[in-house]
Amino acid sequence: MSNTLIHETRRLEFPLDTLVDALIELEDKQGHWPSKATVVGASIDHEATTDSDRVILSIHRPDSGKVIERRYALPMIAAAIVNYCLTVRVPLPRNSTKSIEVLPDGVALVLENTVMLQCRHEELSTLPAGSVPTPDSAPPDSVPPPGGSTPTDPSPASASPTPDAAADGRADAQGAS
Repeated sequence: MSNTLIHETRRLEFPLDTLVDALIELEDKQGHWPSKATVVGASIDHEATTDSDRVILSIHRPDSGKVIERRYALPMIAAAIVNYCLTVRVPLPRNSTKSIEVLPDGVALVLENTVMLQCRHEELSTLPAGSVPTPDSAPPDSVPPPGGSTPTDPSPASASPTPDAAADGRADAQGAS
C-alpha cells in the first residue's frame, strides 16, 4: 500500500483589539506590563519593513500621568498570539509551520501542516473519471453490475402482448398466429 498526504492550512485572524489583549496578556505574564496601565491607543504600522516594529500601543500610566508608547515587532506579536491561544485554549498543532501576516485591521496566524497516512486503496489508474460506462448505458453483452443481471433485448417472438391486445382478450390469438 502507498501513502497519501493531507495538507491542512488554518488562518486565525486577530483584529487589533484582540491583538492588544494578547500583547497585554504576554507582557503581564512576563512581569513587564505596568501596574494599572491602560491602553489609550493602538495602531498597526503598514509601512514598516519586515524587521521593524509593526504594532504600536499608547499606554497611560496613572502613577506618573504620562502616556508612553510601546512598539512590538513581528516575533513578539507571534509569541503573544501563540501565548494567547494557549491561554484561551485555542488548539494549535505543535508540528505545524506558523507564520504571521499583517492585515489592514489586525494580524493573522497561519498554521500549515502535512499529515501522511496509509492509503486504503491501490494506486489510482490513469483512466479518466467518467469514462467507464454506467449500468444504464452499458450494451447488452457487457459485464453485469454487481448483484444484478444484464438487461436483454426481448425478441419479437417472446414479446409480451400490447396492452390493447391483453385488454380485449386478443393476447392468445396474437401469440398463436
